[in-house]
Amino acid sequence: MKNNEKTVKAWQTKILIDCERILQRQLTDAESSFVRSREGFLALEMIEDTVSQMDTVELTAYLNSGHCG
Repeated sequence: MKNNEKTVKAWQTKILIDCERILQRQLTDAESSFVRSREGFLALEMIEDTVSQMDTVELTAYLNSGHCG
């Protein structure tokens, strides 16, 4: 695995952990896929920033929206 791939995987994992902390539950497969399907640094930065500002209702809707942005 290349360094960039390791960085992406670690960043995705951090975002998923943050989401589970906010929601106080495990994510569904669809919710996890929303994050795992994004691999670009800009996309992950945007998701991380967005997630950190959301409440549980907003975050659930965002993770189930199927798109980034």
